[in-house]
Amino acid sequence: MKTLGMFITMSFLINETGQAKDLQDLTLANDTITESIIQAGGQKKALPADTAYRKKTTDIVKAKIAQAQQSSRISPAVKDFQALLYNFRRDYQDMLERWDDIYLPEAPSWIRSNPDFYKFVVPATYYSEPIEQAFSIDDWKPVIPFIKEDARKDSVFQVPDLTRSAEIDKEVNKQLLSFYLQYPNLVSKNESELKGIEPLSDRMRVKRPKKEKVFYLVNAASQGQVREKDLLVMKPNFWSFSGNGYAQFSQNYISDNWYKGGESTVSLLSGAVLQLNYDDKQKIQFENKLEWKLGFISAPSDTVHQYKTSEDLLRLSSKFGYKAITNWYYTVSAEFKTQFFSNYETNSDNLVSSFFSPAELNIGIGMDYKYTKDAVCNLSVLINPFNYTRYSVASDRVDPTKFNIDAGQKVKNQLGSRVEATLKWIVLSGLTWESRFSYTTNYEQVLSEWENTFTFAFNKYFSTKLFVHTRFDDSVTKANPDDSYFQLQELLSFGVSYTW
Repeated sequence: MKTLGMFITMSFLINETGQAKDLQDLTLANDTITESIIQAGGQKKALPADTAYRKKTTDIVKAKIAQAQQSSRISPAVKDFQALLYNFRRDYQDMLERWDDIYLPEAPSWIRSNPDFYKFVVPATYYSEPIEQAFSIDDWKPVIPFIKEDARKDSVFQVPDLTRSAEIDKEVNKQLLSFYLQYPNLVSKNESELKGIEPLSDRMRVKRPKKEKVFYLVNAASQGQVREKDLLVMKPNFWSFSGNGYAQFSQNYISDNWYKGGESTVSLLSGAVLQLNYDDKQKIQFENKLEWKLGFISAPSDTVHQYKTSEDLLRLSSKFGYKAITNWYYTVSAEFKTQFFSNYETNSDNLVSSFFSPAELNIGIGMDYKYTKDAVCNLSVLINPFNYTRYSVASDRVDPTKFNIDAGQKVKNQLGSRVEATLKWIVLSGLTWESRFSYTTNYEQVLSEWENTFTFAFNKYFSTKLFVHTRFDDSVTKANPDDSYFQLQELLSFGVSYTW
């Protein structure tokens, strides 16, 4: 009977939403319990122990009311999340208004949306995290009601909350899960569709390099001691200077009674290469190279001259290139070469060649391909579809027909094309191969040269050099019809060398 009376009372105290009524309903419930009569067999009987029963029932009702109020109270975390979401939407709207403000010359750099809420910015999308989070028990821990602790508030030293983004993401997932259940027809995207989306490419980004004054980059602690005029700013130096020189010596002695005969000879070869180059590492390259070779050899069989020149070359080359694509450069090139000393025929004073006799000048326009791999290989291939060549002989005693010049003339000009390739390759440690190949033609005659130098370095100062020089020239006049247009020169020597 008491149980039935409690349920009748609770039916008056709990409304349709499960929330308790006010204290006036509680007083009315107490009076109802006191005066309620349970009909049994058609007769009215008063409840025994009326006072004690009323007090007990009142305590039960109060406990139920407190429980109902506690269950209907909104969680503080939900309130904080709703406030955070409201502030985010308000700030986001303010950003949009400032972004579209016509009175601002450009969008302020501080306008940045909070990336923690990116799931609310993109179109409604099904994510797997909200469902996994709803069915996960990773964050569950037992709650002890009589122990209340807050590590963030109780700690002496406050540290930044590094888990803020993760906590926000959990609350966002809760809101998304509720949205999935209530409005499934509004979710049009799937998480798998977003995996292929990439940020803006570099071509679509507007790159504005920052212009900073060096004075303001100085440490704040020293700003009071350093003045702007006292700062030393080192500008990049795009010029580079390098070179190498060598002196090679060889000797061969044969006695007068040697059974096979022969002559004792002594030879000396020297040379140097100087390079002055400009490279801005972007578009422009300007290369300048000066090289000479000078060699003498004794000539016992020559009764007129004690020594003869075995190698004599002075060459100056220059190339100006503007980068086209990758390793290709639009190039204007020029090359001039001649010799130092005079050279005579054996046992005769007939002059074969001398200073500026001959002299050769090449000027061309084309493209240059360059390949460089670390400091091991350096290749350059110059192709000049348009090339101007000038051959000249300054001395009247030199036969011009030996140098591609018509008889009775001192100068010859011709137009054609030219290909030149240079290579420097460190084949092995201590072995370097330097090669130069040139091919010049006026589409009727050809002049081609291939110079190779193999350097075997014992250390920084001593080395052995092997020179192999081949030449093909079908424009010269043959002294003998059986002679070939192909020419060859080779020299092996040992000596000192130095590179800087």
